[in-house]
Amino acid sequence: MKGVITMPARIEKKSKNSYLLTVNIGYDEYGKQLFKRKTIKATSDREARKAYDVFAAEVRLGRVASTSKCKLVDFARNWFQNYCMKELAPKTQRSYQNHLERRILPSLGHIDIKNLMPQHIMKFLDDLRKDGTRFDKRAGQISEESIRYCFRVLSSMMQDAVQWQVIANNPCERVKPPLSNHTKVKIMDEISLQKMFSALETEPFKYQAIVMLAIDSGLRLGELVALTWTDIDMERGILHITKSNQAMRGKGIFTKTPKNETSVRDIALSKHSIRMLQKHREMQQQQRDQLKDKWTNGGWVFTQWNGLPVYPTTPSAWFRKFLKRHHLPHMHFHALRHLSATVLIARGVPLKNVSSRLGHADIRTTANIYSEALQSVDRQAADKMDEFLGKSLQTESE
Repeated sequence: MKGVITMPARIEKKSKNSYLLTVNIGYDEYGKQLFKRKTIKATSDREARKAYDVFAAEVRLGRVASTSKCKLVDFARNWFQNYCMKELAPKTQRSYQNHLERRILPSLGHIDIKNLMPQHIMKFLDDLRKDGTRFDKRAGQISEESIRYCFRVLSSMMQDAVQWQVIANNPCERVKPPLSNHTKVKIMDEISLQKMFSALETEPFKYQAIVMLAIDSGLRLGELVALTWTDIDMERGILHITKSNQAMRGKGIFTKTPKNETSVRDIALSKHSIRMLQKHREMQQQQRDQLKDKWTNGGWVFTQWNGLPVYPTTPSAWFRKFLKRHHLPHMHFHALRHLSATVLIARGVPLKNVSSRLGHADIRTTANIYSEALQSVDRQAADKMDEFLGKSLQTESE
């Protein structure tokens, strides 16, 4: 017979061997009681009571997810306000919001978050590979890297849902992530690079300095344009990377913490870079003296004409025009960072040191991006070993 057993615990007998266990976990912000429930099989009321004690203990220890209904769209918008808006950089916030509102929620938002299954996610990923999913509305498909990023946003949100005890597990963990197809970064050959260095000598000195410092340091563009003179220890030849500059429409230029914890780092600079920076600082001081009260002194290394920080996209826009003006092969400004890493690897600098210098959070990222350079170095190592063994064996035969 159905009914509620008379006892302090809420144990409802649903059928002959079925019981519904209910634990009160408090109230929401509207004063509504919140519960966690579980249906069990038990042969007696006594067995049901024991099961309830175990279930209540698990609830108290935070091992049981909430059983209240919650659409993915509702959780996503709460997650965005309470996590993304507080923890993520502005550009990342905008990117997450775009992927949520324009891709994830239109496809999955109607599903109760507890009912989101791996098959829902796999179908969603397949649908992203169809035409019409580009933000710019142009024909064609989005890249696998964009699909992977969208999956990462969804998985990050679902993992937080687990942490917040909304769901018991992350369904994205049971879906094979889209493959990451790292596009090979295009770097000039040595002849073109020599032509580029020669052409660079005819350009404004501040651009000479930023290009050479990018190659020497391997800094990201945002890190380069965020440098202040206090970040550079000229005597010791040390560069302190503690921040990054970005720009957004309606927000202008803003300074943020670097990409990850390992991006806050100190790196040694070459003597060549130190000399260039010293000359750049002297020339900047002369410009400051000429402009007088028109100069805004923010201590920035790379500035606009009036001392304000250079706009983060300016160096890359200039670099593109510079290459075209001198009839040099096209190469993105960001490729200078890859050139830096490739040069170091080719000259035998340990991968761990290269990874640390670049500010990568995981050395595997470095190994993945620069796999070809590492293979080339490994080939050189094999050739040297072959030379050693050849000489050794020849000595033995004599």
